[in-house]
Amino acid sequence: MKKFLIFVCIALTIFLTACSGGQFNVYNDDTKFLLKYGFSPEKESPYFDVTIPSDWKIQSTSMPVGLYWTEVNFLSRDIGYNIEKYKGKTVKAVIYRLNEKLPGQGESSKYTYPVNAVILRDGENIIGAWLEFNASTPLSLKKNYIETLTERPWIDWVASHGFLKQMSSPSTDKLTPEELIYAYFNGINKGDKGLIYSTLSIDVLHDMLYINRPAKILYNTDFESNSLELNTKSATVLSIDENKSYVPSKNRNIYESKEYKVTVNITLKSEDNVSIRSGRNTFFFIIAKSTKDSPWKIESIGTGP
Repeated sequence: MKKFLIFVCIALTIFLTACSGGQFNVYNDDTKFLLKYGFSPEKESPYFDVTIPSDWKIQSTSMPVGLYWTEVNFLSRDIGYNIEKYKGKTVKAVIYRLNEKLPGQGESSKYTYPVNAVILRDGENIIGAWLEFNASTPLSLKKNYIETLTERPWIDWVASHGFLKQMSSPSTDKLTPEELIYAYFNGINKGDKGLIYSTLSIDVLHDMLYINRPAKILYNTDFESNSLELNTKSATVLSIDENKSYVPSKNRNIYESKEYKVTVNITLKSEDNVSIRSGRNTFFFIIAKSTKDSPWKIESIGTGP
């Protein structure tokens, strides 16, 4: 009888503890965490596995994954977390679309845009968290951009971490803007993704980490399958003409830029879900230098000036 009473007391204690403290619920915990910073998730989202690279250096022939991790770690440290401790480890990540929106920067400040929150966990412990403004530009949960925290342009922060030097490419760094455009299409014709990457600016590559990102993925590691780079079977450059009347828009991350009208004869692998067709196409290339001493790189490719 005494043993039975002891068992009942233990069971009752466990039950009361569970009721008072409650079993750990990751979504509830995430919601409480985000509310501390004035945000709330629209709905529950699933966690997925993410392996944090052990090396955060980058190179000119691939996507700048190391830049991604250095950036989000810098923003996580604004709220007291250091992802660097978990290099080489597989952790859990979740991306929440938030109920709140944030205003744009500069001329876009009169508009508001959607915001995501990203949370990393090792077991039940949060090890990093940040925001994605308009599903791309990262900022801290305190609404601080890198420019805000460093009081200097983003490209200066990039350079200070050695990323511009790591992006150095002997095959493309000394090319003129016109030669760079030829190199870009030469890479497409050869199926040489490393060459294509080496013609693109670090700003473009940074954006590519986020553009059309699949679900349950923190960042892209390659070109999209329907991109111009992967969906083109062959391309012949017919003409390249500089727009002498081009007036660059103000951009603190670009030292100098030029615009070129490029006419190309293209054969596509597929015309599904793309805005161009095989045949003669005209593109407008912005070729830019990130800093005074930077090489020319492709800053954008558009179908209109």
